[in-house]
Amino acid sequence: MQDELDKNPRLHQLVKYGPSAFKQSDYGLADELKNNSVSKIYVSGVSMSNGVLKTARDGADLGFEAMIIEDACADRKLKNFQKTKTDEIPKFGKLIKTKEIIEELNKNV
Repeated sequence: MQDELDKNPRLHQLVKYGPSAFKQSDYGLADELKNNSVSKIYVSGVSMSNGVLKTARDGADLGFEAMIIEDACADRKLKNFQKTKTDEIPKFGKLIKTKEIIEELNKNV
């Protein structure tokens, strides 16, 4: 199975060494996405107030439309999750639920 993944030219490995996948990784993520005509990013993760927030905000600063998948995110503290959701994300991005993504994808089939 791993051999098949390694040989797939559409898959790229990114090693993230800090909260932002754009600014703190070993991969030129923004350039790769732009070279492939990507304009919208969907971000989820285990730390809404840290990695998710920083990756989504950095992506927005680089010109991507940042979509944060609310029901695919978590945080150590509920208050941090809520504060990020209400105070930070609306400044640069949009919260979306998994169901909305599936509905959007089904429209384009």
